[in-house]
Amino acid sequence: MNLYFAPMESITMYPLRNIHKEMFGDGISKYYSPFVTAAKSKHFKNREKNDILPIHNTAFEQEGAELVIQIMSGNSETFLWAAKEIVALGYKEINLNLGCPAATVVNRHKGAGLLADPDYLDSMLEEIFEGKKNELADTDISIKTRLGITDENEAIKLMEIYAKYPISEITVHARVKDDFYKNSPRLDAFCNSVKRYRECGGKALIGYNGNIFSKDDYEKTMDILDSSNIEDEISSVMLGRGLLENPALAREIKGGDKLSASELKEYLTRLYAGYEEFIPEDRNVIFKLLEHWAFIHTHFKNCDKYLKAIRKARSKGEYLAAVRNIFASCEFN
Repeated sequence: MNLYFAPMESITMYPLRNIHKEMFGDGISKYYSPFVTAAKSKHFKNREKNDILPIHNTAFEQEGAELVIQIMSGNSETFLWAAKEIVALGYKEINLNLGCPAATVVNRHKGAGLLADPDYLDSMLEEIFEGKKNELADTDISIKTRLGITDENEAIKLMEIYAKYPISEITVHARVKDDFYKNSPRLDAFCNSVKRYRECGGKALIGYNGNIFSKDDYEKTMDILDSSNIEDEISSVMLGRGLLENPALAREIKGGDKLSASELKEYLTRLYAGYEEFIPEDRNVIFKLLEHWAFIHTHFKNCDKYLKAIRKARSKGEYLAAVRNIFASCEFN
């Protein structure tokens, strides 16, 4: 089973990708960038363009895990423009975001918002794959989708549409848009959608995404897929928040060692140095690291007062001292 590192806006940027790949990347087959916006102006935002420049993604210069660039677009014209720009940088796969549930995205008819209009989505995909025949003939186009907007049964129609096109891989977040990231994944609906996709002749690789935070979560999910007779249809599992909580999760799933305190300490130290290179002012670097602490604090028992000190830090010195204190004072698990 291939394991992928999911795209997460503003979090899985190049410092994290490089450092994670160097320290824990042996278990990861693909890393996905946070989406780059295919704007009508046909210009990338500077921050998004810098994030995908090969010069910044140094860990991906060697053989190993592939970096896939995700595009946020609401029409074929801007998608094809953005895809050509990205392929010119040397990337081999482009991923279309059909899953982001944020209101600012959905209201612009992008991300999961496209799932609300299957007919429009169908025509958009038709135009994308027609346009692909020219300058993008050797490029894989994959998608990351949800089961629908409000009703998981919407997935049947969506899968019938996806099956019409030579999509290279479909990763399904087993929730609808209105679930956001709450509630349990809709595994029965996921299984039914996979079966319908294959019934319609769909040939893309299929990946699962949703609530894998531990090796136990992974094994229980695989058992459910096996009981539904679709495990052999699933070639990948995409890990998101689980890898933020436990950077060694992929290694553990594949039977390797559990995350150690020394590894996590080194990981956090390297992340600070990585973010420090392109984020101005200590407090902004600390705010970025707090996004990680929202997940990784679960490794420390009875850590509330020590975590509070990390959150209150406003200088590099205060932050590093608070981090040393939580490692020295709390039991690690």
